Amino acid sequence: MMRMRQGLIPRQMEDKWFIYWEDDALCFHRSWTGICIFVLRFQQVEGVWSAVECTVNRDPEQYGATDDDRDLELLLFLIDRLLLGRRAEFPSRQADPGKAALEQWHIIGRAMLQEPDEQPG
Repeated sequence: MMRMRQGLIPRQMEDKWFIYWEDDALCFHRSWTGICIFVLRFQQVEGVWSAVECTVNRDPEQYGATDDDRDLELLLFLIDRLLLGRRAEFPSRQADPGKAALEQWHIIGRAMLQEPDEQPG
């Protein structure tokens, strides 16, 4: 939990996410636009933190995705890969490997090129 609460500050244009902890929630913003995409709220009970609610931006002018299952997969990937530095498979639904690589670059940027446990920056 401590590692997640440290968040992620983009250092280069190719870092696609700005993630920070505020009011018992992880806030996931796109780094270029500043648009908030996900807010994942946590609650601590008897010293154990648990995710209790997730809000996803559904404004089609800010975030065009509408698939809750896909968003959950993406959110878990972002936590594993960007915040915890774990090896994680990007949740692409593209059959074509070239399109899948472009999708991954568009969504996570240079983090796709780094080894696990290597923080962007």
